[in-house]
Amino acid sequence: MRRFSIVTLATIALALPTLAAAEFMQVKKEKQFRSQIVDRKLTDANGNWTIIKSDGTQSGSFNGQTYVGAWKWNGRYWCRNGKLGGQELGTNCQLVEIDGTSTRFTRDKGKGKSGGTYTIN
Repeated sequence: MRRFSIVTLATIALALPTLAAAEFMQVKKEKQFRSQIVDRKLTDANGNWTIIKSDGTQSGSFNGQTYVGAWKWNGRYWCRNGKLGGQELGTNCQLVEIDGTSTRFTRDKGKGKSGGTYTIN
């Protein structure tokens, strides 16, 4: 009986972080994007950060390199064009998801690589 209890408790303990995590939901409207993300500092676990500004510009720092760019909302996607460390990144429209305290961007309208999770400050 004791062995069963330890295994059961261990299983529950491992599942709790998953159960407690909020579910990411797609941001589909520009109004929601502006109210929850724009003009706030977004920071990832590595200290990279960006601010997507209400005037259509964006700035930040990624891996020690300066990022500057412009953005617009297009349909259900956030589209950005910028330079990282002086190198043109080109335009990319991205799926935006939010869970209340975090956001993530996935390139190529959600079909590409995720840019990671950012804490909304």
